[in-house]
Amino acid sequence: MSISGNDIKVVSIDFETANFKPASVCSVGLCTLEDGVIEETYYSLIKPERNVGWFSRRNIEIHGITQQDVANAPSFEKVYADMMDIFDNAIITAHNARFDMGCLKAACINTGRKIPYLEYFDTVELSRRVFPNLQRHSLDCVCDYMQVELNHHNAMSDSLGCLMIVVQAMNLTGIYDVREMLKACKTRVYTL
Repeated sequence: MSISGNDIKVVSIDFETANFKPASVCSVGLCTLEDGVIEETYYSLIKPERNVGWFSRRNIEIHGITQQDVANAPSFEKVYADMMDIFDNAIITAHNARFDMGCLKAACINTGRKIPYLEYFDTVELSRRVFPNLQRHSLDCVCDYMQVELNHHNAMSDSLGCLMIVVQAMNLTGIYDVREMLKACKTRVYTL
């Protein structure tokens, strides 16, 4: 899919976790909007570190990922290196960004990786500005409203759904520079 006029790289991210610990990341999905083109950029299962590696029944019910699924998955260290390459010169977004940025930070601390300096924004906040008539702004509700197919709690699908909110906001405002669109929509840019 492509849109016109956007020359700032936007990367959406979604993590799933093995349990209630933010460092227990067990999958990640990244999608990129660059030069007006959306790409499903990166997906990986992640083998959580031993100290946070147990899988709670509740989390398995949410995303369907089990201990067996990640037995041969790469470690966060490997996935971190891949993510940092993709994040280069990008503004990051996530739906409920506090959760995903918290997972990234916690996983970095837990594994001794450098916490990256990132600028990011939250598509929950953006969707509240762009779709004020919606009663709920959860990712599944917003995607349903936009008629975007979503396999909710699959990290790649959630990441793509998140980025589609950005695209829809650009199309509705007619502003294809993401920073200008965020200003117009009174959506804050945060730093990690």
